[in-house]
Amino acid sequence: MQESFNDVIIEKHLFSLGTDKVKDYIAHIYCDKGSCEVCFNGKNIEITSGDSAIFIATKLVSDVQPSKDFTVTVIYVSERYISLANPDNNYSVKGTIFLRDNPVMPLDKKHQQICKNDFQQVEFRFSDVKHNFYQEALLSSLRTLFIDYFDFHYRITLGHKNISSIQADLVSKFFNLLEHGDYKQHRDLTYYADKLCVSSKHLSQTCKQISGFSANYWINRFTVIELQRYLKDTSYSLSDIADIFCFSSQAYFSRYVYNNLGQYPSHYREK
Repeated sequence: MQESFNDVIIEKHLFSLGTDKVKDYIAHIYCDKGSCEVCFNGKNIEITSGDSAIFIATKLVSDVQPSKDFTVTVIYVSERYISLANPDNNYSVKGTIFLRDNPVMPLDKKHQQICKNDFQQVEFRFSDVKHNFYQEALLSSLRTLFIDYFDFHYRITLGHKNISSIQADLVSKFFNLLEHGDYKQHRDLTYYADKLCVSSKHLSQTCKQISGFSANYWINRFTVIELQRYLKDTSYSLSDIADIFCFSSQAYFSRYVYNNLGQYPSHYREK
């Protein structure tokens, strides 16, 4: 039973997004009232009343700015529980690719109510710890939520008929490597291509076709966002950060930060 408490976190705010607390979870959000702006993958997006959202790469989220009347429920689910609760179809692979680009799903009145009901059922099952089949009941409620999410997303995106399951699976595995932090040690495209048993050209072209950006863009994006977090945390010295990210020299580290953030590491910390 204790595992379920570790695998599911339910909160009524978004301030955990982008923190280490939920870095290994997928965030499922329903906004009941008000609005909230967040920076996701370098661009500002807004979640408003009646919207639902799924943040797969929570590390890409920063600068959470809710309105005063913002009311939200967030269900964070671990990768382990996602795997246990996911329905037995391959739509989740296709859907998650597009959610990485645009995590917000505007819902009409009918589907807002369905989503609210699903969230309430997960909350109820999560709190009903005396149920003799607690984990099974909780997983069942999550599975219903996921099936409805598939339906919402399919309707919004018309099923992504131009994307094959093989393509989606390749890019999904690529993102999984990034989300597990491989970019800290490996920023060479050939590493990822070799891990996935494809050519660098094929990986880059497929990633570009599906996500709109090349594989190198995503490797760099994950690296830069994580670097910013470390640079803001003064408990790490600049030398520590260079070592964590396996830069071959302090000079290379400085050039990388300058090329991507527009200033050298020491200057960044002076802000």
